[in-house]
Amino acid sequence: MRRINVCLSGFLALVIGVSSVMAQENAAKTLLDRMAGAFHHSDGIWIRYSARSEEGSSAGTIQLKGEKFVLRSLGGVVTWFDGRTQWTYLEANDEVNISEPAPEELRTISPFAWTGLYRQGYTLRLEPGEKGASVIVMEAKSPDTDLQRILLYVEPAKLFPKEIRMRRKYGKEDIVIEVSRCDMDKNYPDILFVFDKEDYPTAEVIDLR
Repeated sequence: MRRINVCLSGFLALVIGVSSVMAQENAAKTLLDRMAGAFHHSDGIWIRYSARSEEGSSAGTIQLKGEKFVLRSLGGVVTWFDGRTQWTYLEANDEVNISEPAPEELRTISPFAWTGLYRQGYTLRLEPGEKGASVIVMEAKSPDTDLQRILLYVEPAKLFPKEIRMRRKYGKEDIVIEVSRCDMDKNYPDILFVFDKEDYPTAEVIDLR
């Protein structure tokens, strides 16, 4: 009888543990679905951010509409992406580089690439954070995935992360992105996300495609 009780206790512990993990994963996915939906269905989002990594630190703004974005960093670097083509203007060199980045490259450029990552290749869980915030933990299922771990610090009522931490496969330090302001009620035309040579008449255009 004692062996049966021990087996039942172990089975119940396993069931409770699995149920808890599933509940955390479902809660994380539900919140991510809401956040990603808000991002992808908005006609325009404006964000002020700061970022730091082992390569250095930066700050600036990003304008988003679906997969399109304009990223303006302090130091005179502007990146436009229209869903296929990317233009990067370097003020120091007065030049524009044109490319068609692969999805893996975009994940290192756009701080909000998580909106398309969580649906596959990652396990999810939701943990309590500080001051009523939640922490969504995304961990890569494969050791070959470039972004091995992503933490999203979220205030659920606002549907955008106030902080993002990303750990790369070969990185020694996390990439940390902090959001100081987010306006999700903009209305941006698609042309905003395309480089306009008339705005930079002296810039040298270098086509890397």
